[in-house]
Amino acid sequence: LPPSSSSARGNTVRFLPIIGAPVQAVTPLSRQLGAEARAHGLSIKSSNDASSDYILKGYLSAFSDDGKVTVVYVWDILDSGGGRLHRIQGQESVPTAAADPWAGVPASVMQQIASKTIAEFSSWRQAQGG
Repeated sequence: LPPSSSSARGNTVRFLPIIGAPVQAVTPLSRQLGAEARAHGLSIKSSNDASSDYILKGYLSAFSDDGKVTVVYVWDILDSGGGRLHRIQGQESVPTAAADPWAGVPASVMQQIASKTIAEFSSWRQAQGG
């Protein structure tokens, strides 16, 4: 579809490379982020396109504790110049017997993180009037 001239400002987003998670965790997260963003009416720019209205920079870590693994996530929402506007954070836990924490994180957990991230971003955007 060609870009619409009626699209509201504050509609474009780009994701910087995610810090702290291996490829097998980032892949389902990235796919779901893209799908959720589009479903919320956002237009995704490439990570090096400086014309986006918002930049999302994600940091993830995973640790094992008592037969479960917890994934902690933090997303900084930046303006086009790199200034921080807002922070989204949370965590998801799942039972696992895996020795490596990331090996115990199923794709569904990463998809859930993506869904929550975009939902929170969209709520924040609406509260900002953009």
